[in-house]
Amino acid sequence: MFIDVLLSNFEIFISLSILFIVVAFILLFLLQLQNFKSNKNSIIEYAQSINNTSKEIKEYLIVVGNLLEHQKKEILNISEKIIFIEREINKLGNIKGSEDVLNLAINMVREGNSKEEIINKTGLREDEVEAIYTYYKK
Repeated sequence: MFIDVLLSNFEIFISLSILFIVVAFILLFLLQLQNFKSNKNSIIEYAQSINNTSKEIKEYLIVVGNLLEHQKKEILNISEKIIFIEREINKLGNIKGSEDVLNLAINMVREGNSKEEIINKTGLREDEVEAIYTYYKK
């Protein structure tokens, strides 16, 4: 009996089945279309976010580059000042060293040391020792 009902209404069941399958495919198609639109919007948002981030990074790198360039100039200025100060210190050291040698020679003359002893101990020239001897001998 069930088979008789099936056979008598076979065309209707097949038509309904095909209609159901077509409607299901249409619904699946619409669902996929909706998913594609959603994914497309998400991808566009991510792309804009990446673009904005890359612009920010570019601006940041430009600022860092300018800062580094400024610091490079400052370092060059400081190194020039350091070189100048080193030269001045060397000059002062040479002057101080000369004064120490002259003071030593003057003290040796006052103590009565001979010219040869003063030349050997201080490394001064003979004419310099002669001048010191002339002015500071008791």
